[in-house]
This record gives sequence, C-alpha cells and structure tokens, in this order.
Amino acid sequence: MGKIYSKEENKLLSNKVYCTIDGVKTPVVYRYSENSYSSGEEYSYLNDLYITNKKRISSQRGSKSKLNLSKRFLETENEVTTTVLPVCVFDFFAKVYDVSGNVERWKSSYSSPTLSQSTSANRPSLGINGSGVNGFTPIYFNNDESDFMSLDSAITLSGYFTMFFYIEPIPNPVIKYQRLLGKSDDNNMFLSIGESSGKSYKLSFDGSTSTEVNANGTYWSPSSKKLLITIQRKGTTLTIRENKTEIVNGSSYSNDFTFDQVGKLGNNTDFFFNGSIYHFSVFNGHISNNLEVIENSIINSINKAKGI
Repeated sequence: MGKIYSKEENKLLSNKVYCTIDGVKTPVVYRYSENSYSSGEEYSYLNDLYITNKKRISSQRGSKSKLNLSKRFLETENEVTTTVLPVCVFDFFAKVYDVSGNVERWKSSYSSPTLSQSTSANRPSLGINGSGVNGFTPIYFNNDESDFMSLDSAITLSGYFTMFFYIEPIPNPVIKYQRLLGKSDDNNMFLSIGESSGKSYKLSFDGSTSTEVNANGTYWSPSSKKLLITIQRKGTTLTIRENKTEIVNGSSYSNDFTFDQVGKLGNNTDFFFNGSIYHFSVFNGHISNNLEVIENSIINSINKAKGI
C-alpha cells in the first residue's frame, strides 16, 4: 500500500480552489503518485488545486492562436463593406528554402509570389553568418554582402493598400539608405528608410513624385530595436505606424506603386537593407476594422523566433 504524505502549504492561498462540505469551506486537492527508484515503493502526494492567473491564460491563448493572414478581410466604412485580400505574405517561419544557411527562395504563404536570389554571394542568411535554424530564425540581409531578393513577378499596387513589415534594422554605421522595396528597372520607384539626412520614410513613385517623412534627428532612429511598421495609403493620405502607434498621417500621391525587389533600390549597388526581416506582407486595400488584430497577430508570431 502506498504511503501518503502531506504537501507543504502553498503561499498563494488566494488562488486555491475550495468547495463546501457540510457548510465547511474545504480546499480541493488532487493525488499525484510516483515510484521511488531506491526502495521500489509508491509515494502519493495530495496537492492543492489552484486557478491559473487570468493574464497567464490570456497570454497562453494568445501565443497559441495566430491569425491566418492568408484570408480575406471584410472592411466596413460609411455602411459600405469591401473585401481586402492579401497580395503576398512572407513569414520567417514558413516556406523558406536555404542552402547551407543562405536563403535561396522564400515563398509567400498566400498565392504564388516567390522571392529568390540566384547569386549565392548575394543571398540573405538564416541569422547572422547563416548560423540560424530554418523556421526559427529571421532572414538577415547584410549590406556589406549586397544581399537582396527578387520577386518572380512584379507586384503593382493601385489605389488603397496596406503593408506590414516586422524588421530589426541594424546601423551600418547609421540607419540610412535602408531600402525595403525597389523596382529593378527603375531607380526612382522605391520604399526606403532614411534615404537622406533628416528624413525617415520615403515612398517614391518617380523622379519628381515622392512622399518623404522628416526624422527627429539627423538620422532615423527606430522606436524599438525590433519594429512593426504599418504603411497605408487611402486615397491621397499616407499613414505610417510603428508598433501600433501612428507617427505619420499626411498627404501622398495616388500613383501606382510597383516593386519586384526586397532589400534593394533599382540597379543601385551601393546601399541595401541591413538587418533582419521577420515578416513582410501586402494587402490590396486599406485595413481599418481588422488593423489592430492583424498587428497583434504579427507581433505574437515573432515569439517563435530564436535570435537573429
């Protein structure tokens, strides 16, 4: 017969589960048994039953339930409902194909867009020096190695759009000329960070049509080391958010924006994106009702990452 030992009283009494037996408030317990390898006897313990903290439950649920961005979103404004679809969704933990730690292809989780780099010397890596693990490490673009990737087919955004980037820009030596998107045959169509002194974001459509945002200092400084950037255009209004906080809401142009490169501007060979990309997605409309839900989902998905 197994021996029964009482368990030391837990200090978190407020979280205990109680029941009432004959009018007496009594703690609810459960039996836990284990065998002693030395004596062969079975020992049983009576453990108190506790309620898990609400915040912990919420955190656990949040980390498990990731929103699928490869779906349509219904947006309602002024009693008019429109459908917003993803154009491409690139996540560091999905559909990344590497050769010895260098990323050769990166497929979108939605539809068929694929990023690739045929030149091994210009391939981004799984973490710094390719020492990361596929599925757990963000894609690291090294400016000194001229790393960038090209789409198999250019994407053109007309009218309203929403972009999401979760990145960790690394100064080289400062955060300037950080090219996010570019068009291989046009040096004047691109999305960049810190394209010139005293400026931060720049969305350029041609040599004379662009929207450039002032920086707080000589060079742009991210509000955190890792950064969720949301860029939206609605008509002629451009909105930029960092970590779910709006930092820009101003006028822009309604021109089409076309890109087929990530990490490079046109045929420029001097500056590229320098840092890690965890997530990049584009939607063919202005997301409002579902914006915070999507942003939270992207941020939560980064919990899978292990180092850079």
